[in-house]
Amino acid sequence: MSSTDEQSLSLRERFQALNAASSRTAEALAASGQQVTWWRLVSVPLLTFSRVYRRHDIWRQGIPGLIHALFAAYEAFVRYAKLWEYQHVRTTTPPQPPS
Repeated sequence: MSSTDEQSLSLRERFQALNAASSRTAEALAASGQQVTWWRLVSVPLLTFSRVYRRHDIWRQGIPGLIHALFAAYEAFVRYAKLWEYQHVRTTTPPQPPS
């Protein structure tokens, strides 16, 4: 999904898309043997925020840019939190997100 597409979605639609995409990504990471450490759970979202907000000059957009960068960091956190959940909590197949 491109940045323009993301900006045209409502927050509800973005959270629905995040839930589906993060589940798929976490499953793929788990299948590839990726492990979650506390350091990765904390550092990846912080580095994502920094990369999006500063390197891509999103800060120039003001509050909308801040929201975009925070959401990108949240997406990274959810992806690794779900991976941790798959590795430590889940014993059955995860439910499929609603369409």
